[in-house]
Amino acid sequence: MVVALLALPVVSAVTAPTGTAPNNGTRAFISDDRDPDAGTLPPFVLSTLDDVVRAENVSVANISRMRDFSYATTQPPYRVGPNQQTLSEYRLAQLNSIQRNDSTSLWLPDSQRSNGTVVKDAHITILGTNEGVRTGIGAEEGNRSENASDRLFIPRNGTVLTQLDYSTLLPNRTCTVAGNTKTCLSYDLLEQQVDRSVRIGNQTWESDSASPRQLEYDGAEATEPTTMQVRATINSTVAVTTKTYVRDGGSWQLSNTTADETLTLSHTVQDSAPVVVSTNQDLSVTQTIVRSEEGIDRIILRFEGPHTLSDRRLWSYARFKGSAGRVQNVWGVYSQRRYTNATRGRRLLTTSNTTLSLSPSNTTRLNQTLAQQLAATNERQRTVPFPNVLELRLTARSRQPTLRWTQNTSVTAAPEITRLNGFNMTDDAAPLDRRVNLTSVPPRGYTTIVITNVDQPITELRDIHNDSIPVTTQTVREQNASLSATTLNETHARIQLTDATTGQPLAGRTLWLSGAAQGRVTTNADGAVVVERRDLYVTVSFTGATNVSENVYYGPAQTRVAFQPEPFNIYQLLTSLAGALVSVAAFLVFFAPFAYMRRGTG
Repeated sequence: MVVALLALPVVSAVTAPTGTAPNNGTRAFISDDRDPDAGTLPPFVLSTLDDVVRAENVSVANISRMRDFSYATTQPPYRVGPNQQTLSEYRLAQLNSIQRNDSTSLWLPDSQRSNGTVVKDAHITILGTNEGVRTGIGAEEGNRSENASDRLFIPRNGTVLTQLDYSTLLPNRTCTVAGNTKTCLSYDLLEQQVDRSVRIGNQTWESDSASPRQLEYDGAEATEPTTMQVRATINSTVAVTTKTYVRDGGSWQLSNTTADETLTLSHTVQDSAPVVVSTNQDLSVTQTIVRSEEGIDRIILRFEGPHTLSDRRLWSYARFKGSAGRVQNVWGVYSQRRYTNATRGRRLLTTSNTTLSLSPSNTTRLNQTLAQQLAATNERQRTVPFPNVLELRLTARSRQPTLRWTQNTSVTAAPEITRLNGFNMTDDAAPLDRRVNLTSVPPRGYTTIVITNVDQPITELRDIHNDSIPVTTQTVREQNASLSATTLNETHARIQLTDATTGQPLAGRTLWLSGAAQGRVTTNADGAVVVERRDLYVTVSFTGATNVSENVYYGPAQTRVAFQPEPFNIYQLLTSLAGALVSVAAFLVFFAPFAYMRRGTG
């Protein structure tokens, strides 16, 4: 994992060689540089340090040394490099900065190299997707396969960033001598063309050759974890020229030149990654606007869908009308530099002195000849720095959703999230590198969010790729609910939930209990339940519920039941003490003598 190094102050970009990183200097990390001691400092990254300093009331120097930065999933809060590019622009510019030529190939630590007839050290390697993120959070419960935590979450339409490289190795001019005749073969590369494609599940998209490092796809239909595969077929056209010489005294004289014959050679390389097209996952969102006589009283968001990470569409934020504020979900991203170094390889042809019998008109024999000659090669390798092509990783930035406001609201009290119902989506926090101190918590999904003191409805919901999620909105009027309690005996009480205005029982509603034998109960057809105490006081809470058929929202209600302590009974106490004394006496009379005698005989 690699973290991009920030150099402060913020007045200029720094790209200078460095030895040991200063321990007492003012510096900050956001997650994309792994080893600041290696190579040169990455380009300067302008972050939101000022906001952090104000929020935490600490100095810039201390902030720099104590933490890393993550950012909201859909809104990276910084621009990168001396040209202050967006993260997407920066990643593509870094990828395009890789130079290649026909005689060398640049490959990465986990690239799967492959050799063809004239194509050597060829590979295509997925470096990420433009809008997607690698999960890095851990597999869901019951599905902890080896690759589950390494999946890419990608949107329905996107761009795959890949590195393709190869070298082309043509044999040197080769001559064979038979008596007074010498035949020489020479090879020339006429043309090379690369056809690339991306495949997701059972769908395939051909790439635009004008953008050799980007593979575009759209309308991906996978609704469950599948495989993304990228392929590149390198087509080479090689011209073979045959010249025949005859011995004339002490020298060779050209007697015949055969017209160029062309060979079409093809070699295919590929790479794959487990992916989830998360914009196709299930998630239905309902917004219930509860209105009182004064206006909006509260907003209730309900999220229906699977409870596993790979099956549930992950929402990032909900925006209120007029952009007054937003509900920010737990998700964030950080960037990491996946590859620090690469290997540059150059193949050298070792000339063969073997005399070969060739027929230029036989394509199969020509291919065999090429293979035989090119087998006599050696390779020189050296390690070189690799451009800072950042990879995005998903993390949980907070345990629960939060409210963020950019404008003052017309209500007197501040907007507030008053109720959250949620569930754990995984057991594991993001597996951050030991050198990265970015805070991460086990992520949770939420089924219900209740927001009070708001004066605007939610008009927009976005997922982690910034794609829109439809929201169904319904408006209901607020109605008071009432909880009444009747003590039945010293251990039980009857609780009834009714409409405070009409007295109508509210059946099938959940009541939450504190101090009772159960944590929650559901009301029967009479709106009633019988609860058993655990403590002397039992608190019963109704958190509110919507009755869509009646266009009503029943607001929260609470009651407390006090049970009488059991009276002190002196006769019962004396009886218990007498029983204890009788037990002790029986032990001394019947058991102790036998135990003593047994010890004596031993």
